[in-house]
Amino acid sequence: MNQKIKAIKNVAENKTWVSFLSNNHPFSLLHWSVAGSNKEQKDVWLIQDEVSFEAKEFETIDLALAYIQENYTDITDVLG
Repeated sequence: MNQKIKAIKNVAENKTWVSFLSNNHPFSLLHWSVAGSNKEQKDVWLIQDEVSFEAKEFETIDLALAYIQENYTDITDVLG
């Protein structure tokens, strides 16, 4: 696991969210445990595109990190 992925994981586990830039495009990884006004219980990790607000849902943080590692190769900044 490279240093940027480790940094993303550490911040996400400590704060339940982290933002990062890939090719100057902003994304966030966040934990979602309660959803919507009905307070639907969820326990998932989301990768959200901060421009389009499209999100991908993952059952575990490790699955989300594997997706990030495969699909976002040029991570320049990790913000927490």
